[in-house]
Amino acid sequence: MTAFKYVGGMVGNPDLPAVEWSDEQMQTLKDMGMNFAQLNIAWNGRPGNEPLNLDHMDDEMIKVFQYRVAQLKKFGMKGMPHFGMPRMLMSKHDGNITPYMTPACILEDETMRNNWAMMEKLMRACPEIDDFMFYTYDQHAWLCSEFGSCPNCAGIPLDERLPDFINAFKRKMAEVNPNCIFWWQPWELSLGQIAEVLYKIEPNNFGLMINTAGSESYFNNLDNYWVRGIGAIAEERNIPIIGEIQSAGSGVAGVPLQRVSCPTLVKRQIDIVKKLPTFVGIKEHYGYAFEKYSSNMIFLTEYLKDPEADTNTLLRRTALHYGKNCAEELVSAWKIAETATDFIPFEFVYLYSNICGYSPKHDFNVPMVQGVHANTPAWESDRRAFFLITHDISYHPWALENAALKFKQAANRFEKMVDLMNKALAKAEYRMTDLKETIEDMDRVMRACYGQYYYFKESLAAYDARVAVFQGNTEKIERALKRFDDLMRGDIRNQKEDAVIVEKYREFKEDYKKFFEENYKQEERLWATSYIEKIDQRY
Repeated sequence: MTAFKYVGGMVGNPDLPAVEWSDEQMQTLKDMGMNFAQLNIAWNGRPGNEPLNLDHMDDEMIKVFQYRVAQLKKFGMKGMPHFGMPRMLMSKHDGNITPYMTPACILEDETMRNNWAMMEKLMRACPEIDDFMFYTYDQHAWLCSEFGSCPNCAGIPLDERLPDFINAFKRKMAEVNPNCIFWWQPWELSLGQIAEVLYKIEPNNFGLMINTAGSESYFNNLDNYWVRGIGAIAEERNIPIIGEIQSAGSGVAGVPLQRVSCPTLVKRQIDIVKKLPTFVGIKEHYGYAFEKYSSNMIFLTEYLKDPEADTNTLLRRTALHYGKNCAEELVSAWKIAETATDFIPFEFVYLYSNICGYSPKHDFNVPMVQGVHANTPAWESDRRAFFLITHDISYHPWALENAALKFKQAANRFEKMVDLMNKALAKAEYRMTDLKETIEDMDRVMRACYGQYYYFKESLAAYDARVAVFQGNTEKIERALKRFDDLMRGDIRNQKEDAVIVEKYREFKEDYKKFFEENYKQEERLWATSYIEKIDQRY
């Protein structure tokens, strides 16, 4: 069994929150190698009516927590609540985050009084809980900006306010339970702010919860400066770290699918946080829907039994859960999945964090990639170093082409993976339903990636055709039309002969000049206007 001090999961996930905390589920969690579980699905929107903030811990929910703690204790595990704290309140100052809420001001005494009253009630009702996880941004817990209009916080940097609040709060916690730990997840703060706060935090009764990349939490996160920098400060201050990972068949980058299969990436994420000097454990970020127990979770279970085993050995052991005869195909498929997932351009725009939910269908306008950002320090600083597009801007066609070609590389590999998994299914001895649903999900991932590839490349090819017609160059026109024709036929196959695109293809073949006058009109969209004008002026 692993020597990690903390190995934790979450019962259910935001897509499947209605999971009973039954003996059977607890045994599954225990058998996976877990020694604690997150007590609530703390997710914006409150799926399953799970608590997101301390404010949601009414008497009924406290009874639910007591039951869950008792269930975990029965199987030798512990619980860890997760809250955004302090919760945003009804509008009090100008500069609302939403039309009806504004950040809770941590410089107001009533904020501490109210939140501590709720916290103390919970701690005394559930004295077995030693570990509590808090976001102080996101999870409906936005903080006032020094550049905002709060009369208390304006002009006072966050690192001069937040440490005092956390220190005072966890001192109160330690008075009730000297063994408790305030696990802080500095989500949405900039790396600079996190560093300053950590140097001002009293390190006793305190720990860090960090994911494997500062910008987001995906299956294929890589080691980066954010993780290394935080790890260095944690070592200086003797602050323990739990690494949050994606280790189920669902995840932030898998919504809404439940059997995204990329087990080697589970180990890669653990290897990243394991290198941190004060590393003490791991926790699943998105949650476990046990009825969807599949390859990633099996791989994690095998890893936790033997953390020193190499990846190939763990893959082989995972494959044997499906039968000896199909092991070779499954191991090959999973190795392909790792590279395929790496090619998905998650860094292009935040919306691609949900690429698995994209339909292969698309309209016939020029792609307008919508920028996404939030009014938080991380989004306005470090995340711009991760995401190419955070705001609606004019972007160069090469950016679109780059994303398209990455999607093609991903899709090609997922196609090979699906083929291998179909061969494995024909030989499998166990878990055939798991394999069938995995193939269905991975086919959707493949078609989503191909869909973006064809959409983007058709738009670019349409521009090529328009320029060729403008030039009156017969050779170029023929070449451009062939390129567009090839793309459309591939798109039709990917959309399984959908009637809309079949009709569009007919219109293209009937009168390509009219087709390009009515479809993919780049001059009406942001990305190409100035570019087209400059190119056209050359001819």
